[in-house]
Order: sequence, then structure tokens, then C-alpha cells
Amino acid sequence: MTHSDTAVAPSSLFDLTGRRALVTGASRGIGRAIAVAFAQHGAHVVGAARSVEGLQETAALCADAPGTFAFGSVDLRSDEGVADCITHAVQTLGGIDILVNNAADDHESTIEDTAPEVWDRVLDLNLRSCWLMTRAASPYLRDGGGKVINIASILGLVGIRNDSAYVAAKHGLVGLTRAVALEWARVGVQVNAIAPGYAETGMLPDLSVHEDTANWLRRLVPMGRWAQPDEFAGTAVFLASRASDFVTGHVLVVDGGLTAK
Repeated sequence: MTHSDTAVAPSSLFDLTGRRALVTGASRGIGRAIAVAFAQHGAHVVGAARSVEGLQETAALCADAPGTFAFGSVDLRSDEGVADCITHAVQTLGGIDILVNNAADDHESTIEDTAPEVWDRVLDLNLRSCWLMTRAASPYLRDGGGKVINIASILGLVGIRNDSAYVAAKHGLVGLTRAVALEWARVGVQVNAIAPGYAETGMLPDLSVHEDTANWLRRLVPMGRWAQPDEFAGTAVFLASRASDFVTGHVLVVDGGLTAK
């Protein structure tokens, strides 16, 4: 998308009507919230994840949206899974305008207790698959001024004990975001990241029964609570829309003030 001197009506800045989006990890949590928000703003969305049941639940939430939601079950840890995901999205949508690399996994353990195969698994999904997806989607994104949104983490900006594989992967994803943003800056493709803080998703224990963890988070986060998945949807819509056409290589932190301390 090229810059125009023509003023854009505020009501259309966040309009995604007709835009074609591929969202990984769309079967739950933040990925589901983003996929639903995109469809509600008029986008045609393909959601990818391993859980067919979860994807079906996301599809039900999109049923009355002005956009559409289709899905495919895929394991993005393999090169073949990435290729299949891109092929399915292109065949379904006719192209890709927006890519959201959201699929993630974690494994908390000390470095001594982290087996090499665990390291590989975490890095493969959280970093390598994002690189492969962006690379494979390149011809479609560059064709019409695309948007890439990587779901990183505040642990891509700071460290934490006993989570070295995840922290390394998310730091790598932040670096990947900035590097590809510079590569594609002159071709009209914006590449940005969202860095969530603590959110009530499958990555956290059930906070309704883990009261110690819930209280710890309340004390830790300046806003005194954790996020809900849909609190990241507006940020993603902004980065997917015309409103962010001059934003690239940026990591937008959504953490209730945690990293401001």
C-alpha cells in the first residue's frame, strides 16, 4: 500500500473490509481474539492451529461477523506444516494481506533441566516457524502492501528465571521483527510485534484455583491484574489497518505497565 495525500476518514482507518488475514494459533487465547476481531472488522480470515475443536469454536464466534473465518488444522513445527498452512490460506483467500504469527509454546525449567529436544521444540514453534511463515508468505505480502504482526512477549524484552528457551525464542522474534521490517520498509510492508504481559490464556495456570499465582500477579503488575485475551485485539487491528501505515519495526508492549517499572 502506497502513501496517499488524500485524507482518510477516521471511520475507515481501522476498517479491514476485504483484507485477507492468516492467523496462527487461532484456536484459543490471543490468537482467537485477534481472528474474531479481524472478522468483525470485515476481514476474511484463515485460522491455523492443531486443535480442530478449538478452531470450530472460533468459527462459531465469527458466525455473525461481516467478514469470514475459515480454518485448517496444522502443526507449524514442521517445514511441511508451514508450507501446507500457506498453501491452504492462499487457496482459500486468493492471497495473504495480513500475517499474524501467534502460535506459541512454553516449557519452564532450569537450563540444566531443559533437554535439547525441549529447546528445539520451543524454538521451532516460537521462532523458526515465524521465520518460515513470513518467508513463505513474502510473495503475497509484498504484492499489495502487507502487514506482519508477530506476537512476541515482554519476555522478548526482559529475562526471567527458569524459562531460557522461551525467553531466547521471544528475544529472537523481536530481532526478527526489526530485521524484516528494515528489509521490507521500501516495498510498503509493515512488520511489527505485540509484546503481551501476563494474560489469562493457556500459557498461565488456571488463576481461579491457583490463588498464590493470582495474588503474585496482582502485586507484580502496576494495574493490579492480568489481561484478558480480547484486550490485545484492538492493538492487532491497529497494526493490521491503515492506521499503522507508517509504523514498522516496532514492538508494542501491552502489559498493564509491568515493564515501565
